[in-house]
Amino acid sequence: MKVSKTVEGCQEIMKILAEQGFTNSVSVGELRRIIILLRGGDPRTFKNWVSNLKVLGYLKVKNVNVFMLNFSHCPEALTYLVKPSQKKLL
Repeated sequence: MKVSKTVEGCQEIMKILAEQGFTNSVSVGELRRIIILLRGGDPRTFKNWVSNLKVLGYLKVKNVNVFMLNFSHCPEALTYLVKPSQKKLL
């Protein structure tokens, strides 16, 4: 099944978050840094991607400065979250 460019972009952002070691939550500042690196620095771009991530279920607001991460929609990112010795449990 073909997925949209928006879904691919969200999965890429989640993958980078996992590579950077974010497993449960991420601050707004760190999320902004990653989105700027991947998609550009326009404030509208950041607002748009955060909205996309929330609507598609990748992010949930914990408080004003922190987002909870949901990697269940992005199994590729799970490989970065699991230690090599734990892969046998999957």
